[in-house]
Amino acid sequence: MRPGKLLIVDDEKDIRNLMQEIFVEEGYQVSTAANGIQAKQAWRQTLPDIMFLDVWMPDVDGISLLKEMQDEALLEHTKVIMMSGHGTIETAIEATRLGAYDFLEKPLSLAKLIVTAERAMENIRLNQENRQLKQKLPEQFMPIGKSKMMMALRETIERLSKFTMPVLIEGDSGSGKHHLARALHKTSLRKEAAIVELSAYDFNRYLEQMQESALLNLLRQADLGTLVIANIEQLNLDAQTLLLDLVSHRPLSLQPEKILLDIRLISLSRGGLEQAVEGKQFREDLYSRLKVMPIQIPALRQHTEDIPELLEFFVNHFVTRDGLEYRHFHLAAQNILRQYTWPGNLKELQNLVQRLLILGSGEIGDDEVRKYLNESQAESTQAPSVDTSVNLKEAKDRLEAAYLSQLLRETGGNVAETAKRSGIDRTNLYRKLKSLGIDPKNPL
Repeated sequence: MRPGKLLIVDDEKDIRNLMQEIFVEEGYQVSTAANGIQAKQAWRQTLPDIMFLDVWMPDVDGISLLKEMQDEALLEHTKVIMMSGHGTIETAIEATRLGAYDFLEKPLSLAKLIVTAERAMENIRLNQENRQLKQKLPEQFMPIGKSKMMMALRETIERLSKFTMPVLIEGDSGSGKHHLARALHKTSLRKEAAIVELSAYDFNRYLEQMQESALLNLLRQADLGTLVIANIEQLNLDAQTLLLDLVSHRPLSLQPEKILLDIRLISLSRGGLEQAVEGKQFREDLYSRLKVMPIQIPALRQHTEDIPELLEFFVNHFVTRDGLEYRHFHLAAQNILRQYTWPGNLKELQNLVQRLLILGSGEIGDDEVRKYLNESQAESTQAPSVDTSVNLKEAKDRLEAAYLSQLLRETGGNVAETAKRSGIDRTNLYRKLKSLGIDPKNPL
C-alpha cells in the first residue's frame, strides 16, 4: 500500500520539523500543526490516514482532541498514534479506550516511528480489503470448516433440502444447533417462507397461561415454512401432544379454532430424550417421529482443525456487523487455540474473538491468546463460596446474579439467547436483571 496522508501535531517545532523531514523522505504527504486549534483545522481539511498526536499541549491536550475526533466519527478513517514525554499507564489506557491506534513515549525512536506508521497503513489496507470482500460475499450459513465432520454435515443438509420430514438436532450447548437449523431452512424448498424459533419454555408458557391464540399466531407465521423448538426435552405433555398433531399432519386444536398447518419441525436438544421417554416424561410416539432423521453436531474439541476457518469467519462477522478493527490471528496463536478443549464450544470461540477485537489492535499473538484463556479458565474454576451469614433469600439472589451474569458473558450480552438458555421469559428476565442490578451489556 502506498504511503498515505499524515498529520503531525506537536507544540515543539524541532520535533515537528524532524518528523516531517523523515516522513516526506518515506513518501508520505505530511501536514503539521503546532496546537489543538491548528490540528482541528488540519484534520477537517485533509482527513489524514495517520495522525501523530502529542498528549501535552498548551491550549488543548491530546486526550481531549482524541475525544473530539471520536465524536466526529473521524477515527473510522484515521489511525491516531499518541506521543508523550511523561505519559502514564492510565493515560495510555484512556487513549486506547478512546480509539487510539498506538501510544509512543518520548524521546521518539525514528525507526519505531516509521515502523508504527507502516503498521497503521497496513491495518487500514486490511480493513478496506476485508470490508470490500464481505460486501461481495453471500451470507454464510452452512457449517464452516474443511474437516470430515463438517463436510459430512454439509452433505447431510444438502440431502435433506429436498425433503420436509422432521429433523432432530442434538449437541452440546454452544455447538451451533440454531445455526444448523437455519441452514436446513435456507437450503430447503421452504426458504422463501418464514422460520419461527421458540424455546420449549416459551411453548409451555403459551399453553400453561392459556395464551393459545398468541401461539396460534406464531404457528401461522411458520405455515409453509419451518418451526424450530429449542431444548425440546423440556416440553410439557400438552405441548408434546400438540407437536405430535403437527408432525402427523392433523388439525391443531388451539383456541379459538381448529386449524391445519403445513410446517416443518426442527427440534433441538442437548440430549437426554431417550431417558425422558423411559421415564414417561416424553411421549414415545412423538420421539419416534422426531428421530427419523437425527443429526449429531460434534463438539468443537472434536474438530479443532477447523479453527482457522472459524476464526476468520468470526473476525469478519464482528468487523462487518459491529465495525470492529480487523485483526489477524498469528499461526502460533491459532495452534494454541487448536490445543484447547473448548468447554463452551463455538459460543466460547465467538466470545474470545469478540473480546480480543474489542480490547486490542494489530496482529493477535500467542501471548495475548494464552493470557485470555488463562483468565477465562481462572474465572470458570473458581469454587463458589456460600455465605451463611445472610438469609436464604439473599443467598438465592446472589446465586441468581452469578448465574445470569455468567450466561450473559457467554452469550455476549444477548438477552434473547440468555432467556432461552435460562428458561426465563424475556420480559421477566429484564425485570430480574434490573432487580439484581445487572447491566446486560456489561455483566460483572
